[in-house]
Amino acid sequence: MCRGCCEYDVIRCKCPIQGTPVGYAVPCCRNAINECDPCIIHPGCSIFENCKRCNNGTWGPRDDFFITGKYCAECRPGWSGGDCMKCGGVLRKRQGHLVLESYPNNARCEWTIQVDRPFTIELRFMMLSLEFHHSCRYDYVEVRDGDSINSGVIGRFCGNSRPAPIQSSGNSLHILFVSDGYKNFDGFFATFQENSACSSSPCLHDGTCILDSSYTYHCACLAGYTGKRCENVPVERVCKSCPPLPRFYHGYHQVVPGLEPETVEFFCNHSYALSGDARRTCQPDGTWSGKQPLCVRACREPKVSELVKQRVLPPQTPSRKTPVHKFYSSVMGRQLQSDGPTKGPPVLPQLPQGFHHLYTHIEYECHSPFYQHSGSSRRTCLKTGKWSGRHVSCSPGEGSRGPLETTTLTQNKYTDDGEAGTGNHNQVSDWQLVCSGALVNQRSVVVAAHCVTELGKVYPVDAAKIKVVVGKHYRDDHRDSKGLQHLRVASIVVHPNYDPNILDSDMAVVKLLDKARIGEKVLPLCFSENQGVEVTSGQGLVTGWSLLPDSSLGADERARVGIVHLADVVPCEQQYARNGVPVSVTDNMLCASQKPDYGPSNICPSDTGGILVIPGESKGLWRILGLVSFGYDQGECDPDLYTVYTHVANFKDWIESNMK
Repeated sequence: MCRGCCEYDVIRCKCPIQGTPVGYAVPCCRNAINECDPCIIHPGCSIFENCKRCNNGTWGPRDDFFITGKYCAECRPGWSGGDCMKCGGVLRKRQGHLVLESYPNNARCEWTIQVDRPFTIELRFMMLSLEFHHSCRYDYVEVRDGDSINSGVIGRFCGNSRPAPIQSSGNSLHILFVSDGYKNFDGFFATFQENSACSSSPCLHDGTCILDSSYTYHCACLAGYTGKRCENVPVERVCKSCPPLPRFYHGYHQVVPGLEPETVEFFCNHSYALSGDARRTCQPDGTWSGKQPLCVRACREPKVSELVKQRVLPPQTPSRKTPVHKFYSSVMGRQLQSDGPTKGPPVLPQLPQGFHHLYTHIEYECHSPFYQHSGSSRRTCLKTGKWSGRHVSCSPGEGSRGPLETTTLTQNKYTDDGEAGTGNHNQVSDWQLVCSGALVNQRSVVVAAHCVTELGKVYPVDAAKIKVVVGKHYRDDHRDSKGLQHLRVASIVVHPNYDPNILDSDMAVVKLLDKARIGEKVLPLCFSENQGVEVTSGQGLVTGWSLLPDSSLGADERARVGIVHLADVVPCEQQYARNGVPVSVTDNMLCASQKPDYGPSNICPSDTGGILVIPGESKGLWRILGLVSFGYDQGECDPDLYTVYTHVANFKDWIESNMK
């Protein structure tokens, strides 16, 4: 109903019963129980385009929009008011900024900046994007040396060339912005701070700078130092000083008090370990002792009792078989291999005792065969600085199993013009179905991160090579021609902790350029409320599309569905180890298997980029619990084998923050 070119257009509806005009994101009339019925279901509605714009703001959907006239919910930086046309003001503080984003035609804004005497003001333009004219006749920013429009002009600026820093002569500046009735640009961003002769800390050797005026000063020197800037050093204290230390990433350093000569100690942030010298000392020749240390991402070794025997395996990057990677393998007819020459193992920096590098594996068993092992038999150091699996212990029991057999997996990688999520391998269509996701609102889809990234990479593929289809119940689009919605993708956000090797935090949000129309065949899923709670039992429903079509079903092929049973981490890890695929199940994962006695099923989760849902409290309401992450690489689907899912509830806050 709205014109596509008018983002802030509003549809106005006149309710047939009340006769009062209302406005809403979807035009609606309130019914007898105060629910919002779309106007289009009332035959007597009068619907037309109002096209009331919100200038530089965002229109706020409210039922009383046309009654109160307050139609702007949020203005762009620098603007305020119900129409987002108010700007300017008086700023009385030591430092701050001025910002004016995406200005409209015929705008006029005035600011006055004031600081305390005897300080002056330094104004710096960080960004300037205005219409250009050689004498700045059309759109411009004018800076005056004083507190009013009548003060002397320092300069008038336009175009996109930033001027040099501007210095006031007193304690105030006046800034005027004007735009004409033609053309709009991005606006400007400037910072200001109070300034004086002491701002640059001219006094040496810890001398104190004292202002005489905003332009003159004198220094109060410590005992033994003389001169205007305390530059004269006593002969007995002359020595070479050391240069500033290099930037220390992922940690900090501080001077050790009471030590001569000056000594600096280094500390690393959480989940990092210090590699190298923990202290460096300033030497008489003006150089620092030792070498600059590094903070290396690492895990502190888990504590276990003396009854537990452990074997530390060297760091080895694992590989996981996701449905997408198996699909490309089968389509290409060969195993996906990593490109580039084969490299030897990297040289890893030395770590302090009790720390291990990323992807270090530790295998556990009991020293005595008469003790029962509990917890994970194998744990892996994750890039978050945590260990996968469960705490390990041994207690008197009926004996324990032997050590696990380990198999080294080669890392695989695929390359394809269509990228993950598009796939140009289908000869019939330009688009290839590669993953199923969950619509969580009209402009957001939750999907596993491996679906929208290249193998072994953490950055998303080009959004233009991905599209989302909703309302699809049959593989043949002609069966769903009326309900299908092909939606373009605006952007893809991958979780910052996503590990493409372990597949920890296998989570991404696809933001849609087109809004999904909600109806009988298209409904968003709710989130499960068990955030941070361990899920080790219960049943769920897994559904999704088989990535390869079933020729026996033809046009009647629909999305697959089946019931799975959730399981604890330990038996899941044990089963993978017994099958020669040692994996690390983290706190952000769920394990589930089908097993024949759980009911009829036509889905193989590990071959399907599907979703795991559970019933909600209300009838017909489903909540998303998991996304298929990885499983076994087998031709036939075995219902006894576990599939690993991303535990969506753990990412609820992050998903909601990226849905806005």
